[in-house]
Amino acid sequence: MNRHSATPFQKDTPLLGGILLRLALPRLLTRMTIILAAIALVIYCAQRILQSGKTWLEFAIKLTGLSEILGKAVIDFVIQYQKYFWWFVILILILITLSSAMSYLRSSLKRGSAALVPLSDVRKLCAQLSPEGLDILNWVWKDQTQPVTVGILQTVLTQRSSGRARKLALARAQQSELQAALQNRPVSNPATDAPNRVLPPANDVGQREPTMLA
Repeated sequence: MNRHSATPFQKDTPLLGGILLRLALPRLLTRMTIILAAIALVIYCAQRILQSGKTWLEFAIKLTGLSEILGKAVIDFVIQYQKYFWWFVILILILITLSSAMSYLRSSLKRGSAALVPLSDVRKLCAQLSPEGLDILNWVWKDQTQPVTVGILQTVLTQRSSGRARKLALARAQQSELQAALQNRPVSNPATDAPNRVLPPANDVGQREPTMLA
């Protein structure tokens, strides 16, 4: 790539990044809010469980009458090690919250990638992207009967960093060489390329004696 086209090509990254950030910012804020709220809820529930777990357990034992059934020794043992049970409950709560958060993030990312890019942003890209960037956008946007999505722009940004423009230019050069070779190759003529056969002499009436070939 020459220096003349290198400078505009370097501007493709901030251009694409700025558009992607502006389009994804509302979803990013929503994700952060939901995740922080889930973390805060888990912390609050864990604190409440550790602070009130012993009281809840003692109340449940008295309510069900287990103290009379199990005896004082068993109840004292349960009360002594009840904190491990509550830590297990907290661990289960954390795992459930983590699983729910990951499922929400995957779904949100999928919806975000499928979000449509406004026409004004596509017009801006067509006007300001370098020729190499336009080549990559055209290559990534395979089904051009469907609108451009955020996922397409993300792929353009990724492919730009992986040297896709150089590969597309090389592919076009190789295709040009192949087409030129196909156009310049000699055309074979079956009539002239067939070897001349020596025919047997004809008789008086113009007939030739049969041979092994005919």
